[in-house]
Amino acid sequence: MLNIHDLEELQTYITSGQLEADFKDGCEHDRFYLLELLEKLMDVAELADDVATRLIFRGLPVPPPPSQSKDSE
Repeated sequence: MLNIHDLEELQTYITSGQLEADFKDGCEHDRFYLLELLEKLMDVAELADDVATRLIFRGLPVPPPPSQSKDSE
């Protein structure tokens, strides 16, 4: 399983510009791999956001949708 250190290393790899340099200098296979890596990262981030939202708001009353709250004014 990933730990905070692994995620920080990935963050540094991206923010340092090294990922973009590796993409620019890489062969077709390496470029494809990096794009796959980024796509998977975005998919996992979306899942993490969904889970975090459920964990944070578990048991709290769900506010009505904005369209319903405007009608009651």
